[in-house]
Amino acid sequence: MFRLYFTILISFLFICNLQGQVVGGKNEKLAKLYNSGKYETCLFKADNLTYKSEYSKDPEPYLYVSMCFYELSKSTNPVVQEDYKDAFKQAVKYAGKFIKKDKQQGLLPDNIDYINTLKKEQIAVIKKYYKQDNYRKSVTPAKLYLKLNRDKDLGVMYFIGVCEVLSNNYSQGLRDIDFAKTGFEESINNGKLKIDSFFKPLTASAFLKYSEYLVTEDKLTEALDNLILAKKVFPGNSEFDSEMGIIKEKIEIKNDTARHE
Repeated sequence: MFRLYFTILISFLFICNLQGQVVGGKNEKLAKLYNSGKYETCLFKADNLTYKSEYSKDPEPYLYVSMCFYELSKSTNPVVQEDYKDAFKQAVKYAGKFIKKDKQQGLLPDNIDYINTLKKEQIAVIKKYYKQDNYRKSVTPAKLYLKLNRDKDLGVMYFIGVCEVLSNNYSQGLRDIDFAKTGFEESINNGKLKIDSFFKPLTASAFLKYSEYLVTEDKLTEALDNLILAKKVFPGNSEFDSEMGIIKEKIEIKNDTARHE
């Protein structure tokens, strides 16, 4: 009897899995190919659909392209690894296109676990360069990450701006930082501030990095104001306090020196 129930349970789970890896999807042909592990074939067919006029507003093929690229990125087959060197990058890219196409949010809510998986892995890519102080190379994967949210996330935008400034792309970096700061202030004032939860540690780190940079440029007041905003964005976060104390002390010393000149 136990074996019978166990067999029924396994069969049920297997059938549920075959109902389409895109949860809520309608394309049975793509679902069948995907569930059969024929990721390359599924990828080609899904990609072809994205060029057909009747599928111009359909987000499902884009999600299948992304999911197939993701599976190919995990392959241990040397031939597949050689042919799909940037498979994970493409998975993120097409996930962004899927989100943009899914204007009515018909598929995104039910497939959010997959998007979150991509987010976590993409953050690892960003962190690899960021921890090496390679800010220029941090920007590109962060811009791809930005597209994994339906709306422009202010935390990610701020991070991108800081990395651009630190990699000497000042004008664009300052525009992105100003955009994010304005958005932060407006969102805080109307009580609607939302920041990508996975990206929060990188955003908080970027606030500190940017203030440290401003201090080296002798822009002490701006550095302090930046951390005051950081405290509003991350209330209760004490990691900014010590840096604020150091900057305040530098400002006092600078003011005392000016008074005695």
